[in-house]
This record gives sequence, structure tokens and C-alpha cells, in this order.
Amino acid sequence: MICRQQPSPSSKVIRKSQLSKASVLAIGFAVAFTPISAIVIPKIHGYPTRIEERATQVDSSDCPSITTDSFQWDSNSCSQSYFSSWAYPIGNWDDPPKVNITIAGVPITATVDTGSTGLVASMDLFPNVNFTKKVEASIAYSSSHWLEEGYEEWIDMTFGPYAMKTKILVKDKEVCCPDFNTTTDGNRCPAAKITKSCVCEKTCENDKTKRNVHADLATRAVSPLPVAYMGIGFGRGVAPISNAFLDTVSFNGQALSLTSGDYCQGYAITHDGIWLGLNSQNTKDFEWTKLQQQDVQGMRDWNTAPMEYHVNDGASTSGTLLVDTGIPNSYFSASPRWETGDSFNVTVPGTSGKYAIRYDTSEGDTSPNPMQPTKFGISSLGGYINSGRKLLNCFDVAYDPIGGNFGYRYLGNAQAAKCSEYVTVAES
Repeated sequence: MICRQQPSPSSKVIRKSQLSKASVLAIGFAVAFTPISAIVIPKIHGYPTRIEERATQVDSSDCPSITTDSFQWDSNSCSQSYFSSWAYPIGNWDDPPKVNITIAGVPITATVDTGSTGLVASMDLFPNVNFTKKVEASIAYSSSHWLEEGYEEWIDMTFGPYAMKTKILVKDKEVCCPDFNTTTDGNRCPAAKITKSCVCEKTCENDKTKRNVHADLATRAVSPLPVAYMGIGFGRGVAPISNAFLDTVSFNGQALSLTSGDYCQGYAITHDGIWLGLNSQNTKDFEWTKLQQQDVQGMRDWNTAPMEYHVNDGASTSGTLLVDTGIPNSYFSASPRWETGDSFNVTVPGTSGKYAIRYDTSEGDTSPNPMQPTKFGISSLGGYINSGRKLLNCFDVAYDPIGGNFGYRYLGNAQAAKCSEYVTVAES
């Protein structure tokens, strides 16, 4: 169930003229469905209103009130929570996390991506399902330039005791399309733009001389692989109605209510698995930071978590941090300018403390830093960092979509990681 509210007079609706192609490409692993029908905001970031109306929604007056900084979930309520271990051991977060779900009654193992919003699954997974195929759609992953092509459908999904009615892109093709134009190309990559080079270095932009192509992917131009991918991120410019974990309708067969106190919407990502539904126990020891509200198609969403960063001993700059389970790499803002070998320092705030995190950009995946990404890329977005998933070797994270809070739980030297050498804990 999604809380819907009308945009305030000061809120902005992003239109095509307001978003450059460069800014779209720079968003780390950003994702969106792109129906053929008319849209209000750019295709890479939205859905038509007529489709939104098919979902169960509540008026903003029915939404739980926004929480304050020092909040806790009531231990006597919030009982409708569920923990799922990862489908495969996560190790050092070299690979993305996966969970077991069912889609249209079909058991599926899906990758969980906090850097995108939206569910995508191969059509080959559903040989006995008759899809409408009325709304052609696509998903573009800006960090890798993979384009998922197919059709938008509404579908039943289950995750443990939860049942969802959610939007899905049923894909019939996956292509590498680095020059895809969301305005002129519709939802299919023109044949002349399909390449075999979708693993890149640095910005992954259109300058093909910058691409570092892995040999095992060099022949992969078109892939009908039967996969499922579940984007549960926020602040991606996509209405939260496309987040399956926010489309819950029942728990153990009983209808869910956001106002009853039994179900506290949100999730927590840990080394061992994921919690859906927050409570006082699974949020223990989290430090929370307040998110800035942003309305997407009249629905309440939240911007990416705030942070501050500086290069070496330079001045601090404010920005936002995306903890992205979808990629092992990191993307750091190009401003202030930094070079390979520099120290990149990130500070994230909390309710009672803050964490200062250090990266040494020259050491790559050979670094003893458990949070060190496989590669460092440069983002053209000012004040933006995509940490990738390696940060989760030292932190659990949680998202509260009702109150607009993002949480960090420092793990210290758990999992035999040397986190304390790269993380400093201080009072706010």
C-alpha cells in the first residue's frame, strides 16, 4: 500500500526540458520503466498517471505522520515483520544479494538492487502466463548501459508471508545500448546502436576509448537470459508505486493497514539477509539521518541520503550518498577534482553520531579496506557518491519510507573486516 499525496505548491515536477541527457546517464544504476503512452516527466524517470490509478492507494491524510529525529518503533506493535536470509551466502559482498520470491505463482530467485526502482523478469520464466503485451516498456541502467526491453504488466508477487500487487517489466530482450536516446528511440534500441561493450571504466560515457571490456562479456550483445531483478531503491526519480516492497497488500492472508500500527513499512539490509517491515528489534543500534522529501507524480518519495565529503585535506562539500547493492564499483563526484591515489573522505550523519569513511582511490580491489570498491568511477553529477555494495561490509542499512529516514548500523570489525581502520565514529 502506497501513501499518496498531492505535490505541495513548492514541489517540482521534472519535465523533459529540465533534465539533460548527461545528468540521466550519470545517475548510478538509475532505472525506470518507459511506457509508450504520454508521460509528464522524462521517460527514463516515470510512468503514466493512468497506470498509477490501478494501484491501491490511500489519501495523504491516511498516511502515518512523519517521524522525528530520535524515533523508535513501538515494541508492542510493528509485529508484521519478516526476515529472509539471502538465497546465497553474501561473503564479502562481491556479488549482489538475491532473495527467493514468487511471481505469478512461479518460484524465482531475484537480485535485490537498492540503486534502482522496479521489478524486471524474463518472459521465459512464465511459459504458462498470458501477458497482455499492451504497454511496451524498457528499463535503462545508466551505470552499465544495459537496456531491458519488453512489456509493462501488473502481477501478483509473494515474499514470505507478504503478498504484493505490483508493476513489472516482463522483458523479451536485453541489449547493450550505450547511445540509447530516451526521446527518439522509444523502448527499443536501434540495431545500429547495439554494441558488445557494456562493462566500462570511469564514467561509462559514450567515448568508446574509455571502455574496459571484459572478455567473458565481449560477445554478449543480445541476451534472453531468464533472470529477475528487483529494484527497491528510493530517490531514483521513479514513483514508489514501482517498488514491490512498498506494494504490500497482505500479511499471512490478512489485509495490511499502514495506520493500524501492526505494519511499519520499510526494510533493513544486513549481512545475513533482509527484513521487510521495521520494528524495535530489527532497527536496534541504527543511527538515522533525515531524508529530504520529493514528490514523484503526486506520491511521497525521498531524496538519496545526505552526506559530506572532501578530497585529501580539502574543504568539505555537501551532497547525497547512494548505497547501491547492484554494483561492486563506486562513482564519486568530479567536483572537487580528484585523481587516482587521492584519499576520498565521506561523512554520513546520524541521530546521535556520525561516521567518517575513508577510501584510498589508488588501491582498488586489492585494498585491505573492506569497503573498497572494485573500481572507482567519476560521476558528472555534483555532490553525488554511489558507494556500491562494498560499504555493506561495515554497515547494515535501513529505509523508513513513511518517516523519511535512512539508517546506518556500524558493524565494527564484524565479519573479520578491518572496518575500524577506515571508519571513525564521532558525536554529531
